[in-house]
Amino acid sequence: MSLPASARVKRRGVVKAVRGERASPAGEVVVVLNEEFLNSLLQAVASQPEPPSFPLSKDGGAGGKCASQIQLLSEAAGTRTAMRFSDGRITAPVAFRGSYDAPLVGCLNFEGWADTAFDLEFDESKQALNARINVRELKLKNIPMSLVGPGLTGLVQDAIDSRVNPVEILRAEQLGARLPVTRGKGLRLRARDVRHEVVGSELRLHIIYEIVQE
Repeated sequence: MSLPASARVKRRGVVKAVRGERASPAGEVVVVLNEEFLNSLLQAVASQPEPPSFPLSKDGGAGGKCASQIQLLSEAAGTRTAMRFSDGRITAPVAFRGSYDAPLVGCLNFEGWADTAFDLEFDESKQALNARINVRELKLKNIPMSLVGPGLTGLVQDAIDSRVNPVEILRAEQLGARLPVTRGKGLRLRARDVRHEVVGSELRLHIIYEIVQE
């Protein structure tokens, strides 16, 4: 699937050498991802016949009164899983259902949604743009949070950290390219930095490139 993108080049800096490589600035490319495109991917994951599920403890509640786990849903408690761009931030209500062996209460089967925020970060060593999902608050249907306490929010975050985070938005092969020049030698585009901005319903990724002579 092709991504909507626009590009412009900005020259900056001088040629530099790093660990035997010869690199020079190449410019900046702007990749635009819209809210609708990202939501189609999110809905495709949540709408699987058997959506992803994650244990809320290392043993998944083995030996307890019920399995402690959550399962992603496309919709729950009247809230639909969807990514939203607002005030320069990326947020998403994520619908789920699950069960939890609550202390002093026992097995609770619940349904609701999590108020989450997506923080983007560029890993230069792996040449990947990642998103880290942070759970800000849980909303449970027909179960007061006072009954399960703040510990459930932490367990959900731990489950996301161990099974989901970080989420790759762009991988190395999408960020770079190799251009053959002569036999045994070539030029390679390498991302030096990726910064992002949310403008309206668009996520704009500003990718700063350099050309590396191999």
